[in-house]
Formats: sequence, C-alpha cells, structure tokens
Amino acid sequence: MLTGNSILRRIPVVIEPKTAMFIDGIRHAIEIADFAYERLSATLTALATKPTTPDDLRLMSTTAFLDAWAIVDSIDRFRMLYQQFPGISFGSPTPGVMTLAEVCEPVRMLRNVADHIAQRAEFIVAKGDGAALGVLTWVTGIRDAPFDAYLCMLRPGTLRAVPEIGAAPLAATFNWPTSRICLSAGGYEVNLSEIRSHIGRRVKHLEGQIEQEIVRLNITDAPVANDILIKKPVAFQFPDK
Repeated sequence: MLTGNSILRRIPVVIEPKTAMFIDGIRHAIEIADFAYERLSATLTALATKPTTPDDLRLMSTTAFLDAWAIVDSIDRFRMLYQQFPGISFGSPTPGVMTLAEVCEPVRMLRNVADHIAQRAEFIVAKGDGAALGVLTWVTGIRDAPFDAYLCMLRPGTLRAVPEIGAAPLAATFNWPTSRICLSAGGYEVNLSEIRSHIGRRVKHLEGQIEQEIVRLNITDAPVANDILIKKPVAFQFPDK
C-alpha cells in the first residue's frame, strides 16, 4: 500500500511533533499490515498447493494466525489514527460508498472478541466455532484458464466434528494466486483481502493531502530523518560463580 518514495516516509523534521507522531503511527500500521498480508498470502498458498506434514501444519498455522491477527490489529490502529488525525475534517458520506467506520466495523468487533476472549468464552462457543484463534478461509487458484481453485479452511484447536467449509464464494476480483482471505471468530468475519483495498484508497488520499500541506507550508526542502538504527559496543561484567 506504500511505495518506497511515499510521503509518509519523507516527513520533514519541522512538522509539528503531534502531527508527525500520527503520520508515523499510520505509516507503521500500514507497513505491518502490508508485510503481514504478503506473508500470510504466501503461507496460505503453500498450504493449499504443497504437501504438509503435521509439523509443517503446526508451524504454518501459527505463522498464518500471527499474520492474520497482526493485520486486524494494524487496521484498527490505522482507523483510530486516521479518524483522529489532527485537524482532519470529513465531508458528507458519498451514497453507495462505505465510510471508513463502516469498512472497519467488522475489524473492531473481531478485536473486541479477541481482547475479551476469556469473558466471552460462552458466546464464542455458542456461535459454533469455539476456536480460540478463530478460523481462516481462503481461495487459492491452481489454473487460470479455465479457472480452477481450492477453497480452504484452517481451523486450529480441538475438534469435535469436521467443520463445514461452505460453498465457493462469489468474488468480483481475484488477486492471483490467493484471495478472499477471511478471518472469523465469535460470529464475526473480516475479509482481509477486500478491506486491504479499502484502506489502500484512504492511504493514497492521505498521501495527497500531506503532500499539498507540505507545499503550502513551503517546507519541501526541510531535512528529513527517520528510521534510525543505533548500535553501541558495550562490555558486560559477570559475577564470579
């Protein structure tokens, strides 16, 4: 969602500190969501197309759910920072176009389930999945013409019956080879593939607004400094045993 030359990576140091913190927070959230989605897509593609041993499945399942929940957390963080950005104003909603709040409502509900999993255990079990980490479903294409694909489910934890995977979903778009990646828990579901495109449009809009503001403030030539790594050699003293 961010190019290497994104303005979010080139914020002048003279920008007001609170505004800079919001911009940095948004950038970090998008970078984490982007990285996690690419790795999640690769993991799920491998699960769909390659043989796996039980050990492989345990490791790849952990990786997949780590990334899926990282995406959920990062998108929710993006939502909070974007909606409360200093000085931001929102116009009237466009008919037929979902607002950011509407787009992110399933994310907020999913996070609420995860954040209160112990208190909501009865509710989660009553919804039928009973999976502490939730359930991942996705579609991986194996042939383009004619289109052929696997519909897959990853359900970690103790099983009392083989879960129903459901019918093949309808999809207006498909990002080859793996798309329609959905995370569900406690009766709520987020289509991580679909929400990514919604967030991407907001990011492009924000980049344009920040570019214009930097030009307006006449600080295009101000120095930029971020993402520093500091290493200092040290010597440790260990007590005699």
